[in-house]
Amino acid sequence: MADPITEFVERLANARGDPYAQAALSAEFALTARPEAERGALREALDAAAVLRWYDAGLLTHLLDISAEEGADRFLRLDSMPFIERYGSREGELRNLHESTRLGWRKRLAAEAADRFRHLSSRAAACFAEDDSPAGRIEWIYHLLNADPDRAASELETLDREWASRAHPEDRYALATALKELEQTRLVQGRARVRALLAIGWAQSSRDETAQLMDLANQTLQLARSVADQRAEADAECLLGDVLRARGKLVEAQAAFGESLAISKRLADNDPDNAGWQDDLASAQCRVGDVLHAQGKLSEAFAAFGKCLTVLEGLVRREPGKTAWQRELALSQVRVGGVLQAQGKLGKAQAAFGACLAIYRKLAEHDPKNAAWQHEMALAQRRVGDAWLAQGKLSEAKAAFVDNLVISRRLAERDPSNADWQRDIAVAQCRVGDVLQAQGKLGEALVAYEEYLVISRRLAEFDPSNVDRQRELAVALSRMGDVLKAQGKPSEAGAPFGENLAISRRLAEQDPSNALWQRELAVAQCRMGDVFQAQGKPAESAEAFGENLAISRRLAEQDPSNAGCQRDLAVALSWMGDMLQTQGKLPEAQASWEECLAISRQLAEQDPSNADWQRDLAVACLKAARIDSRLGDQASALRRFEESSRILAELLKASPDFAQGIADKAIVDQEWAQCRAQTPKVQ
Repeated sequence: MADPITEFVERLANARGDPYAQAALSAEFALTARPEAERGALREALDAAAVLRWYDAGLLTHLLDISAEEGADRFLRLDSMPFIERYGSREGELRNLHESTRLGWRKRLAAEAADRFRHLSSRAAACFAEDDSPAGRIEWIYHLLNADPDRAASELETLDREWASRAHPEDRYALATALKELEQTRLVQGRARVRALLAIGWAQSSRDETAQLMDLANQTLQLARSVADQRAEADAECLLGDVLRARGKLVEAQAAFGESLAISKRLADNDPDNAGWQDDLASAQCRVGDVLHAQGKLSEAFAAFGKCLTVLEGLVRREPGKTAWQRELALSQVRVGGVLQAQGKLGKAQAAFGACLAIYRKLAEHDPKNAAWQHEMALAQRRVGDAWLAQGKLSEAKAAFVDNLVISRRLAERDPSNADWQRDIAVAQCRVGDVLQAQGKLGEALVAYEEYLVISRRLAEFDPSNVDRQRELAVALSRMGDVLKAQGKPSEAGAPFGENLAISRRLAEQDPSNALWQRELAVAQCRMGDVFQAQGKPAESAEAFGENLAISRRLAEQDPSNAGCQRDLAVALSWMGDMLQTQGKLPEAQASWEECLAISRQLAEQDPSNADWQRDLAVACLKAARIDSRLGDQASALRRFEESSRILAELLKASPDFAQGIADKAIVDQEWAQCRAQTPKVQ
């Protein structure tokens, strides 16, 4: 008969590379050191303790179906084993096996005594079946996945969908942590594993970890197809699309979302009364709309979001008290508002953002501790602030942005590891900086932008594959450059503008279908053209302004309904006109400014409440007046100076603290007076 120690050493050597197997062997060895009369009962207790993630005497009693007295005795005997720990910070006499020991023993029990493993898991699930607390739901589904995988797959699907909209983020992440343990030990297969992987993926995605999930998304999709679960396949396509979009692959993301939409539509058409499938259909429509929006196809995006909104409004009418659908309705309102704002329909956009914010305020009152709802309410406040800022109502915009910043800071302090919430602080600082810059408070704006840049750079360096973080870094750099330029420091502005251009070019080359990235490349070129002009480099300046104009014209022609692209074209024409005038090419400069003026007038007439567009029109009139004067057409110059002054006067009535408008008005009135003084001499 082999020596027990020699046998143990040999088995330990054979288990090399598997820490779980080694830990289980160590526990087995410790068990053999106990008196033989105790081993059977102690082994049974160890089986039960390994099945449970944590235990007390009561749980051991229930799983082993023994008396309370015997359960208490086995609890005490287990306590003397070297691999037993006090469980976390919970109150009471709670224990757990050391993780590697517990997982190793579970794996061995499942492999060598599958029926006993399922029986113990079933009794464990029953212990938590009536516990509706988040912790109770996690323990219940964890054990049910081992006891009855097919039933558990459906129950996990329902639980994950409900929690996606109403659960606290920490609870959803705790569920994912428990499910990762099952995936790590490969104790769950089939549909149950698909649903576990999806729950893990959605939880990580909610923390802005989407770009890191490519392998998980592909694996989940393959598994969903292999088990012929169409709903899981649609969900997996959605997850894959989210990952592809986070990596900047819009065309591939659109294909994945299209597959999800096709499956969801087929299921919803087959059973129109199934609210869950209608909800899936709305979600798929929403994701398709997101890609279309990013591609600059605003009309198509608006149609997709409209379909999503229609479905969700029907679900809310069917069950007004269901918070999950209220939340999704709010998210769809945000998306509709985003398209309306991009189309220059600020009034309608603000109404959509306001409707969204109203829903979130009710949700936040319903559950003030729900960090996910607080986070989304903060985003809604930011969108409302964006609309106020575009209308030149700086005080209202600043109030909304400060509220956004306060909530964002509170959430980030609550969970510093959540990258999405760190990003929210950065963007909130950016928006506050935008208002400060518009008020002429350049020093304060620079401080806000510096924090924006620090956070954005840290997040971008942490996950270089996440293109949204790369883009955010580029935007932060451009804001820093803008303030430095406004402070009269063009040389210092050159460094952030140059880095901004490098990132923007890399993103635009990565996915030419992404209209937003193409627009930002054009703007980056414009900024560098201005730097080159200040540095006395006419050739480099002309090349940068030329590329800016070419991109802007292409995007404006691609979607005439995209007001942002139309405005970009007007700005590009204005910069080109400035450069041509500097070169002494006055007729060419005049042609450029006339086209700029026509676009600016069209936009300003489209929405008189848009302060940016009104200022654009005033500046376009000013520049056209200057060239008219230089070319000798004083009558036209006087008319345009007068129009520019009148527009700015109206603008300042609505926004008296608009610093740039005040400066523009002073320049216009001075040059208008000079033109009037010179006109009689010319005549």
